[in-house]
Amino acid sequence: MNVKRKIALFLVSCIWLSGCHQEKHDKNKELTEIALGVILYNPYQKIVPTAGSITISSIASSGYNSRAFNPQCTGVTGNTTFEFFRKQIVPNNTNLVINFMGGGACWDNANCFGNTTTTYFNQLNAVPDLFVKFAFRGIMNETAASNPFKNYDVIFIPYCTGDLHVGHKSNSYVNPLTGGTVVINHYGYDNVLSVLQYIQQNYTNVQTVFVIGQSAGGYGAILNYPVVRETIKGINSSAQVRMLSDASNGIVPPTGTPQAFFPNLNSKWGVETAHNLPTWVTGIASDYTSNAANNASIDDFFKKVATYYSGDRFGQYAAIFDGNQRFFYNVMGQINKVNASTLTYTDASTSDPYDVGRTYSSLFGDSDATSMTDGTSTSSNDFSSCDWSKQAITKMKGVATANSSNYRYFLAPGDVHTITTSDSMFTLGSGGSDFTTWLTNLAMGSIPGNVECSDNSGSCVSSNLNSNTVDTNLKQATSDQSYASSRSLYTACGGFSGLGL
Repeated sequence: MNVKRKIALFLVSCIWLSGCHQEKHDKNKELTEIALGVILYNPYQKIVPTAGSITISSIASSGYNSRAFNPQCTGVTGNTTFEFFRKQIVPNNTNLVINFMGGGACWDNANCFGNTTTTYFNQLNAVPDLFVKFAFRGIMNETAASNPFKNYDVIFIPYCTGDLHVGHKSNSYVNPLTGGTVVINHYGYDNVLSVLQYIQQNYTNVQTVFVIGQSAGGYGAILNYPVVRETIKGINSSAQVRMLSDASNGIVPPTGTPQAFFPNLNSKWGVETAHNLPTWVTGIASDYTSNAANNASIDDFFKKVATYYSGDRFGQYAAIFDGNQRFFYNVMGQINKVNASTLTYTDASTSDPYDVGRTYSSLFGDSDATSMTDGTSTSSNDFSSCDWSKQAITKMKGVATANSSNYRYFLAPGDVHTITTSDSMFTLGSGGSDFTTWLTNLAMGSIPGNVECSDNSGSCVSSNLNSNTVDTNLKQATSDQSYASSRSLYTACGGFSGLGL
C-alpha cells in the first residue's frame, strides 16, 4: 500500500474506533516508522549507464547513424560515475519532462580548484540519492496541484562534468594551489547521449516532451535541444517538443574580444573536435564556437534553433538582478585579470561586511553577487551588476523580436537564481502575470506573451529576494555598495529607462 495512504487510513481508523489511547505506545511507534518510511521513500530510480552507441536516423548524416558515447564524470574524488534518475508516474507514460541539472562550470585553472574558488558541482557520487527528491521540487513536485507537469514522468540528468552538458574532452589543468597538472574529464555530451538512448528504449509511446534546465542546466537544455528533439521525433514523428531555459542568459565576454568565452567550449570542452554541435541547424557551422566571424552567443544560438524548429516553442526565464548569474559574470572578469597577470590568484576567503559569520572568495566575491560593483546606467561590458542586467534584458528582447512566433521570455523581479525546481514558482508573479500560468501555457496551452517587471514604482526589486541581510533589511534587491546608500539595484542602474524596460 502507498505509505501516505496507509498513514491516512490509520489516523481515520483511530478516530473512528476511539481506540488510539489503548495502544498509544505501539501506534506512536508505528507512526514513527511510517513517517520515517515516507521520508526515506525515493520515487526516483537511479540508472547507471555504460558505454555504448546511439542511432538517430533523422540526423544520421551528421554522424548519428552509430554515435558512440562513454558516460562519466570529471574523475575527481566523489565525482567519477555518471548516473541519472527516472521518476515514473504511470506505466507507459506518454508525457515526459527532461530536466538538466545546474551547477556552475569549470574552464580555467583559476576556477576548477580550491575551497572557495571551485565553481562547479563536483561531488555527484558523494551525495545521497535522496538529494533529487528533497533538493528539486517545483516542476518535479508531483504533489503540487498547480504543477503543469505533475502527471509527467521525469528524467533528471545530473551535472558532474563542469561543461554545460556539452563536452567530450579530457583536459589538463594546472592546480594553482599545488602547481600540479590535473586531468578533468568533460564528458557531459556523452552523458546526454546515454540518457537519450535510454529514452529511445523506454519511451516508445512518447507524445509530449518538455525540455528544461536550470542555470548550467539551462544552457544544457538549449545547447542540446536539437539532438534531444531529433531523438524524440525519431521515436514519434508527431510528438510535441517544447523547452524552457531557466536562469541561463549567457552574458559573457563576446566572441572577437581577447577575453571571449565561447572559444572555451571547444578548447576546454571539445564541442567542435568531437562534433557535438548541431551542424544540421542552419547557421550552426562546425566552427561555430571558435570562429569569431560566427559571433557565437546564447541568444544567437536561441535565434538559430528557434528559427530552424519554427513549429516548436522556446522560452527563457530570468530574474532581473539574478545574483548567481551576476556572480559568474564577475568570475569571468576576474579570471581574465588573473590570466593577464593583473591579478594574483588566491583561494583565501573574506568576511561578509553585513552577514555576520559569512565568508566568501576573496577572488570571486559572494555567490549572490552582493559584493559585486553596481556599475551605472551607462556602464557596458565592465563586469558590473547593471551591465549584466541590461545585457540580459536586451538579448532576450532581441530573440523575441527575431522569433516572435515561437519564443517567449519571462523577466521576473528580484535577484533569486532559478525558479523551476523550487515550489516558489507557484507563487511568483511579474508585471501582473502569474509564472505558473505562463509556464503552463508555454508548455501546453495557447502561447503566452512576453512578461517583464515593467512597473517603475519598484515591483522589479520588491519581491523574489535572496535571504541575505542587505536584501532583508532594505526589503529590495540591493548590493553591499547600494545598501550603504539605502538604494536598490533598480535605482543604481538608472531605473526603468536605464535598464531598457
